[in-house]
Formats: sequence, structure tokens, C-alpha cells
Amino acid sequence: MEKQFWKLWNNQYVFLAHLLLNVSLLIFEFTQLFDGSTMLFIKSGIFGAFIILCTLIEIINRIAGSSLLEKNVFGHIYFIVRPVIASLFYFISEDKMESNIYLFVLVLTFAELIFHTALDKMVKRVVMYTFFAVGYGVVSVAMIVSLIQTKDSRVTLFIGIREIATVIVVLLLVLFIGETMALLSSYFEKQIFRQNRALEDLNEVNAAMKRQQEKMNEVNEKLGLQKIELQTANRRINRSHDELSVQNEISSAIAGSMKEKDMISQITHIMQIRLDMDLVAVILEENADLIADGEEENGRYATVSTNLGENFQKNLFASLYGADMNELMSLTQTYIKNAQTDSIQLFKFLFEEQELASIICLPIMRQEERLGTLIAGKDRTNVFMDGRAFYENIANQIGIGISNARLYAKMNDMAIRDGLTRIYNRRYLTYLINEYLSQAMEKKQPLSLALFDIDKFKMINDTYGHQCGDEVIRYVAALLNRGALKHGGIAGRYGGEEFVVAFLGKNLEEAYEIVKQIHEQIRNEDVVYGDNHIQVRASAGVASYPSTCSNPSDLLTRADWAMYHSKRNGRDQITVDSDLIVDKM
Repeated sequence: MEKQFWKLWNNQYVFLAHLLLNVSLLIFEFTQLFDGSTMLFIKSGIFGAFIILCTLIEIINRIAGSSLLEKNVFGHIYFIVRPVIASLFYFISEDKMESNIYLFVLVLTFAELIFHTALDKMVKRVVMYTFFAVGYGVVSVAMIVSLIQTKDSRVTLFIGIREIATVIVVLLLVLFIGETMALLSSYFEKQIFRQNRALEDLNEVNAAMKRQQEKMNEVNEKLGLQKIELQTANRRINRSHDELSVQNEISSAIAGSMKEKDMISQITHIMQIRLDMDLVAVILEENADLIADGEEENGRYATVSTNLGENFQKNLFASLYGADMNELMSLTQTYIKNAQTDSIQLFKFLFEEQELASIICLPIMRQEERLGTLIAGKDRTNVFMDGRAFYENIANQIGIGISNARLYAKMNDMAIRDGLTRIYNRRYLTYLINEYLSQAMEKKQPLSLALFDIDKFKMINDTYGHQCGDEVIRYVAALLNRGALKHGGIAGRYGGEEFVVAFLGKNLEEAYEIVKQIHEQIRNEDVVYGDNHIQVRASAGVASYPSTCSNPSDLLTRADWAMYHSKRNGRDQITVDSDLIVDKM
């Protein structure tokens, strides 16, 4: 019953009716403030303040969802105080209109008090009626006695009789309203009880049917579960077979190619086709161990296989090479993105519609060394929910393949480069010069060679030690290598302190200018070894086909003779090959 009361109390129309009544009473009290009587001014002000307080309490209670008045002492006091205040002002009212207004408020608030506290209990209602009858009777008798004491006894007697009749009518009205509400409440409560009972019977029938249905569902669920288990087992077998097949293909690609970039290209293509990916990319940092002094580092490079078109691939490469990818390239654990709503944007220059819903990024490791990153992506959500271990195995395979390819490249590099200077050794230099000679004769191109020899190198070794001599050799080799690479040539250590630079397609004048620049660089910078500043000088000889030498096979010998001519004529100079020098040899 209490829940029904609060449901009715919080009804929007009841709240608006209370609000309208309170506003009407405030307007009435406001008009009473200016009638000239001080007592009436005070009384109207107090009752107006009480109405404002009641209005605020009801507004706060509505905002708080009945928590202010429901099931607490404050709520009981609120519902009791209202009729008490109404009866007090009814007693001290001075005219008939004011008296009737306060009487109306008294009856209304008392009816709400009964509805709140005693609607479903006859004993409580009797107590409430008694309190009202006694309280209202005492107030009415007091008013009648006050009227009898007025001067006009005839009018007073009539008014007294009228007031007694009013008391009786009001008591009967309160009794009628209270009992009517109680009867209606009891009626509706019985109707609700009958409906609940019928609903319970219906629920029992439904429960019996439901139990029967549940038994049938249990049987169906067991059959369904067995079917699902069989399907799951079959999918796992097929998936394991497919994964093993992909790994075997990747192993074949690793075994079949010792060139790193070719191997990675094959692996990305296999993964993209066999795993039905929209994107597979391997991003690697260049192996700096194989870069000689003077060679430029290419830095990061990526191999990509995708079916999303040229525009996607263009923006992807722009992201890989033109944005800060340090966070992605420094991953030490697997990162999985399974929805487009993830906040992390891996590729800066991809458009929003080009973003992939599912991406997996895995570090490519080999013995705790980070080699690069493997990325696979699909424009479908939740692709990588349970495939993490498989992709990590592939990343490990790629790590092994890269490590093997780099080991092969290192061994090959050791076979063609000088161990001290990291420029080409004599064997590989001779091979490259022979290739240049063949191309020069076949394509009718000029070929120029220069042979450098460090002056007084034995004195440097004897004075400062062999370690200092090694530093001087590395210094000269680095300058020669930078100068040769800068102009499209090659540099190699010919033996001891002798070096060769070769330029295919450069005539004598062009080659001489390059050699002259390198020679000046050697002279202009000292080699610092400990506290010593060592001035390095070199002699050089230049020969060019067909300008100074008609037989390409004699080109290296002619350059050597020109270099010795520089040595014999004061050192620290460049000599250009000529027939006069040949005659002196």
C-alpha cells in the first residue's frame, strides 16, 4: 500500500496540482499582506513562508525520487505538521473566506495524512478520525465561544449554530473521504490479489511446460554441443594443417634464397596469399655491419604485399618512411588490434577509410637482437583473436632466415673487402677492374684508373708504431672510398700502402680532377694518433683508356708507372701517364 501511495504521490499531475494549490495560496496570502492590519500581515507572512517551505520540500523530494520523505521520520513529521498548521490558521482566521480556505487545506492535508499512514488499517483510521474530531472540535468550540462573547448575541447565536453544523459536516466529510479511499483501496487490492493469483496459476502451468521444454532443450543442446565439438575439432585439424603448410612454404623460401630482400619478398607474398591477408609487411633496419666508410646508409626498408591497391600502398610507404615509426619498430611484444575503434593509429598517412580493422604487429628477434617488425592486417574485426602463437612462430622463422642471410652476406663481404680498411681487397678489385675493362671495350667507354701510394709510410711505422700506421691506412682508404663513391667509381686496397680508384665512363680530364680533390683532402687533414698530429702525404699516378693507354689490359701497369714517377720526382704529387714515362721505365 505504501508503494502505491508513493507512486501516486510522485505522479506528475498530483505534483502539478500541489504546485498549483500552493501558488494559489501564496497569491491569496500576498493580497492579505497589504490590508493594513499588522497582525494579519504577520499571520499571512508566516503562512506564506510555510507554503514556500512545503513547495521546496516537494520539489526536492521529486528531484531526489521520494528519498527525502519516504520511509523516514522526516516524512511522518511533514505529513502531520501540515494539517496541524492548517488547523491553527483556521482557528485564528478573521473572515469567512479565509476560514473556508484554511478549512479546505485542513481537510485536504488530513486526507493525505490518512492515505499516507492509515489507509489499510481500520484501527489506525479510527485513531486518526478521533484525533481529527477532537482537534477540530476543540478548535470549533473555541471559535464558537469567541463568537458568543461578541456584543450581538442574536447574530452570534445564529453563527454559533452554523459553526456547529459546519463542524458536523466537516467531520462527516473527512469520515466519508477516508472510508471511501479505504474501500477503493481495498477493492483494488483484492482485484490485484485475484489477478496475481490467476497469474501464479498460469505461471505454474507455464513452469510445467517450461520444465518439459527444458528437458527437450537439454537433449538438443547435448546433440548440438557434440556437433559443435566435432566441427571445432575438424576446424582445428584443418587450421593446423594449413598453418603447417604455410610454415613449410616459408621454410622453403628461407632455404631457397640467401639474399635477404628476395627472401623477405617471397615470405610476404606467401603469407598474403595463403593466409588471405589484405596486408603483410616486413620492416627491417639496414645491417650497418656491412657498410664501409663513405657508403651512405639506406636506413629502414620495408617489403609489402597487399591487395588494397596502389593508393593504399603509396600511403603505407609514406607512413613507413616519412613518419616516426620508432614506437612500432621498438616493440618487444606482440601487439594486436582487433577493431577499427582502437585509438592507436599505426600508419600516419593512411586515410580513415584505409585503416584496417584487425592488425597484428610482431617483433622479429634472433637471440635477443631485434631485427625488425612483421605486420599482418585484414579489414575485418577479430581476425587475430586466437592466432597469436602461429604468427609468433612465423616471426621466429623470419628471424632465423634474416640471421642466416646476413651471416651469408657477412661471409661474402669478408671475402671481397679488406679487413683493415673495409674497402675492396685486391682479388675483388681485380675482378671489378676486369669487368670495367670488358664494358669499356664493348661499349666504347673511357676508363680511368689512379694508383695512390702513401709517402714515407715505413718511417711512420718506425716512428709511431704499426697501430698508428694502420690508422693512417684507414684514414687514406676512407678518403679514397668517399671520393670514388661520390663520383660513381670504386676504390680498393692494392697492397700494403697502395690503393686504386677506378672510374668507368670518366675521361682523363674528369678523372684527374677527382684524383686532385682526393689528393688535396689527404694533404689538408692530419691524422691524430694519441698526442701526435701526423701529416700524411701520397703520390699518385693516373692512366686513362683510350687517352693515355690504347691497350686496356695495360691500364693498371701504366698507372703504377705514373705513380712511381711521382715518387722519384719528389713525392706528394700526381703524375699523368704518358709515353715519355713508359720510355723511362
